Amino acid sequence: MSALHLLRLPVDPPRLLRFAFEHGIREEDETLGYTLHAWFAALFGELAPKPFRYLERRGEVLAYARRDHVDLLDHAQAFASPQAWQALDAERVASKPMPLTWRSGQRLHLEVLVCPVSRKDDEEKDVYLRALDRLGDSAPARTEVYRQWFAAQWGGAVRLESVELLGMSARSQLLRRDRRHGNRLRHVERPQALFGAEAVVIDGAAFAERLARGIGRHRAFGFGMVLLAPPR
Repeated sequence: MSALHLLRLPVDPPRLLRFAFEHGIREEDETLGYTLHAWFAALFGELAPKPFRYLERRGEVLAYARRDHVDLLDHAQAFASPQAWQALDAERVASKPMPLTWRSGQRLHLEVLVCPVSRKDDEEKDVYLRALDRLGDSAPARTEVYRQWFAAQWGGAVRLESVELLGMSARSQLLRRDRRHGNRLRHVERPQALFGAEAVVIDGAAFAERLARGIGRHRAFGFGMVLLAPPR
């Protein structure tokens, strides 16, 4: 497996929105998840990084990728459209290699923006609504269902010592392509939740896989990227 790199991609928001408009994205994109997904495809093609997290206040995207920023910029400079290139502050793009291994027992602080949904019979649904379907009035509170879902996503890679729900929205408007209706763009309502957690690595290889893959669904649209910090 090739090394994983953490990327910093500064964005020019007005030029990003101009790129979106010129590429047929005329609907409002509240989270910019679909716009950034399309922008990455235009810049980097099959090398497009995911998962990623858009940090609006800082005007940048953090992402994980299997190539460093030099390779990605070489690809973009050769093949990206001028509109896509202009939305990127290429001189400030940076990357660093992530550790190849993680030590069992290593303590970390995690922060992850997730979309807590599950897919069944070709239907995607809020995991809290699925709990209501199963348990009715006996279902735990939405916050507890989300906590349980979040803990289950790690599959034994870490032990979560504490989990804090930092923010939540039950009905975020996400922009997506609807392949069942002519591949047209439409808005869908999905939940989102921001978690902070203190964790201990149990299985270093499994934890590395979670970093590279991300947590939950919609990882190509701004959800699921695990941000790391020293334990608190």
